[in-house]
Amino acid sequence: MDEELAALLAGVIGLAGAVLGAAVGGLASYRAAKHSAEVAARALAEQVAGQARYEREQWVRQEQRQVYGDINRAYGELATALSSLHAALAERRPVQELVERVEERRLRLSVAVSPTAMLGPEEVYDAACALIGATDAFVAAYRELAVLPQADESVRLDAVRERLADRRADVHACLSDFSAACRNVLLRQGDS
Repeated sequence: MDEELAALLAGVIGLAGAVLGAAVGGLASYRAAKHSAEVAARALAEQVAGQARYEREQWVRQEQRQVYGDINRAYGELATALSSLHAALAERRPVQELVERVEERRLRLSVAVSPTAMLGPEEVYDAACALIGATDAFVAAYRELAVLPQADESVRLDAVRERLADRRADVHACLSDFSAACRNVLLRQGDS
């Protein structure tokens, strides 16, 4: 009977050891699987966040290029309208319709610039605002020239023409600064 009891005890101890070993092994497997799942979930979350960040940055770059192009087109239309006004003033033709066209184009330029406040960056927004200020002053000088009597070759007419030349130089400088700011932003984005 002692042998039977010893065999029974060995069997029970073996069974308990197997059950305990399985429980410990199962717990270790569970913890390892849980840790692996957490690591995989974090990696996936980081990948999704990185992809979302990349897509948002790509969208911003695309919108910036569109806005910068819209501003250049709007400025080109304003320059064309100002050129027509200048020719009409030189030829002493009626200019009221041309003055209205210039004002419309000036407003389009202002509207084209407005998205730079949202899309930036700040250097482009500041350059765009400076361009608007310079074009406003340039257009104002043309309006002043348009209402002066053309036959009047007085000192006042000369002063307005001089102011007009100064404002033209200001606009060209601001346009150059705006273009440089846009170029810098777009080239930096290409390096990213």
